[in-house]
Amino acid sequence: MPALKPVHPAELQAGRPGVYEFAVRSARPVDWVWGELTSDRPLHWCKGIRKIEWTSPRPFAAGSTRRVHLGPGISADELFYSWEESETLCEKAFYVQSATAPGLARLAEKYRVEAHPDGGSVFTWTLLIEPIGGDRVIGLSGFPVGLIVKWLQRDTERYLGSA
Repeated sequence: MPALKPVHPAELQAGRPGVYEFAVRSARPVDWVWGELTSDRPLHWCKGIRKIEWTSPRPFAAGSTRRVHLGPGISADELFYSWEESETLCEKAFYVQSATAPGLARLAEKYRVEAHPDGGSVFTWTLLIEPIGGDRVIGLSGFPVGLIVKWLQRDTERYLGSA
């Protein structure tokens, strides 16, 4: 699998080039939403993701790894570089070490779940997606990066927003 360029934590901040972010409010508490994100089937509600498998044993922490399968012949190996859990705030972040996705230079994500003052929680998903050459389209898929993020947001709002 071809290696991707690493992403430094400071680069995964809203407002930076190539960074996309959205937040979804859920009636469910932090531990329930976090449980979905750390389950054996994380992000199962996202139609563009076929399968995610943890390649590290539990308990998960910084240094944990997993492999994501997006479509026929397209997969990526992820390395978590931060992982924090508490009753009111949970956050983890990773970058993709290698991927078979053509046209992808760098990819990183951060998941943050925090308690909402009125009850429930807010899940904030931050993504850094950098196609090779700075194009705004990912490889052979021909899909604009912004459209891919909108699909992830739509699926997440439908699942967690109704929870």
